[in-house]
Order: sequence, then C-alpha cells, then structure tokens
Amino acid sequence: MKRLTKNISLLMILITTISISLSSCGGGGGDGQSSESGTINGRVSDVMMTIVPMQERSYMLAWVKGIFSLSRTANAQGSGVSGIAVTAIVNGNTVDTDTTDAEGNFTLTASGNVTLVFTTDEFSVSIDISIPQGTGINIVVTLLPDEPNPDDQVEVEDLEIAGTIRCETGVLDISDLINDIVVDGEGEDCVRVEGNCTLSIESNNVTLTNCERCIDAGGTAQVIITSADVSCDASEDGIRSRGNSVVTLDADGDIDISGGENGIRAEGNSTTSLSATNDINVSGDENGIRAEGTPNVNVSADGECTIVGFIRQDGTPTLNIDDCVNVVP
Repeated sequence: MKRLTKNISLLMILITTISISLSSCGGGGGDGQSSESGTINGRVSDVMMTIVPMQERSYMLAWVKGIFSLSRTANAQGSGVSGIAVTAIVNGNTVDTDTTDAEGNFTLTASGNVTLVFTTDEFSVSIDISIPQGTGINIVVTLLPDEPNPDDQVEVEDLEIAGTIRCETGVLDISDLINDIVVDGEGEDCVRVEGNCTLSIESNNVTLTNCERCIDAGGTAQVIITSADVSCDASEDGIRSRGNSVVTLDADGDIDISGGENGIRAEGNSTTSLSATNDINVSGDENGIRAEGTPNVNVSADGECTIVGFIRQDGTPTLNIDDCVNVVP
C-alpha cells in the first residue's frame, strides 16, 4: 500500500457519501438537517496572508525581493483568529452560524454535506465536509486566503471524529485526508456497519479508541481501512464480523488490536483480513481469536505477528494465521 503524504490534494476533507442511510438518522428536513444533527467543534489556529512588496520600489527590486523574501505571516491584515464569521451551509441553505472567540474557537450544528464558510472584511474562504448525523467532529484549521486554488485555502491541521460511525446502506467514504483519523466511541461501538453498507477509510493513521467494539460489521456490509498504522482499543471485541460481512485492514506499518473480551470475533460466513508491512498484534483478555460457524480469518504481517489470548474455534472456521505466534497468558 502506498503511504499517504502531506502533499495529498484536499478535495473532500471528511466524507463523501453516496446513497447513505445512517442507523442514527431521525429523518431530515428540506435543508438536509435531521433531528439528530452533528456537532462541529472547531478552531481557527492561524490566518496566513501574503506580504506584497511595496509598490514604491523599483520593479526589479520588487521582483528580486519577491523571490527571496516573500513570506507568510499570521494576521497580516489584522484579522487574527478572533471575530471570524463561520457559516454552515447545507443544500444552499444557512443552517447555523457562529463567530470565533479570542482563541479562534467556534461551534456549529449541522449534518450531511456541509460547506463551512469563513468570512472577514478581508476575505471569504470555504471548505466542504460531510458529517454523519448524530456524530461530532473536532477540527482545527488554518486559513490561507491568498492561495490561488480555492481547494487549498483552508488547511486542516487536526481532525477527530467523536461518536460512532454507523451505516446501513450505500457507500461511506472517508478518504483523501492529510491528517490522522481518530474515532472516539465514547464507550459505544466506534464503527458499526450493517445491511449492504460499504465503509472505506483511508488516512495516514487510523485510531479507534474508547470503543465498546472498534468495528462491528453485520449483514453483507464491508469495512475497508487503508492506512500507515491502525490501532484499536475496545472494552469488548476489537473486531467483530458476522453474517456475510467483510472487514479488511491494510496497513503500511503496524496493526494493533486490543479487546477486553476478544481481539477478533468472527461469526457466520464473514471474512476478516489483517495485513501489515510491519507488525501485527491482536490481543483479547479472553480470546485472541474467537471463530464460530464458517468464517474466514486471515492475519499476515511482513514483520512479527502475535496473537495474545486463546484461539477458540466452534464450527468449521478457516484460520490463516500460520505465521503468527500465539501467546496464552
């Protein structure tokens, strides 16, 4: 897998949704809002504007100075990070507005495909994001109003998804991110997909934390995570696949799965596949792997592969874990 770099072009910063239905939906209005909208907790950390050479200087001096000393500086025109109007627009309608405080903080309520517009007397820049209903995001941005490409005028420095990602049908694509993805389940399942949903996550690093289960997949749903490193900590199962679901983790680095009960729990005719160019560690306080029915579990690492906990098999599962060392506490 090719590692993502900081030079990735930022086209859709969070999620592109195609015919998506989230299990937490409560029905939407005409402006794309629902009774359980998402929360955007944001902060503008910096405003970077170009310093232009003085017009009074000769053309050549200005040209030479422009080459060697053109720089960016925060608050070049006195706008700073406070007093910036932030507007959330869904389907062409304004659904919420706020103004940044002295530290650049703002809070908005919106869900679906959302355009965030940042406006001062000097500039207006925007970015498109999509927010699952009932889920919150914490986002830190730098504004670059002098960038000629509108897609580069808002740079995301940090992004965290707070709450569960749930999907029942359609395609949910979280990709093209230049930052790490952190999903805080706040004690619930971090990722839960059912029905025929296909969830794809691609990022530098993916962290699923404070989860009941990191991933719970059922029906014919698919979860595909492609990243440098993937880490997961859960109070119950690290990964649970059931029905005819498919869970695939592909890391150009390490995979670390930790479950309070099972590292991997595979049921029915599901498939769970973990692949890493470095190390894989799967651990469960009760079972490293629990397989019931006829599931397929594939774990392969170019580096070290360790499964901590018992390997329990009920039925006729297929386990491809020959290269892994099983450690029973």
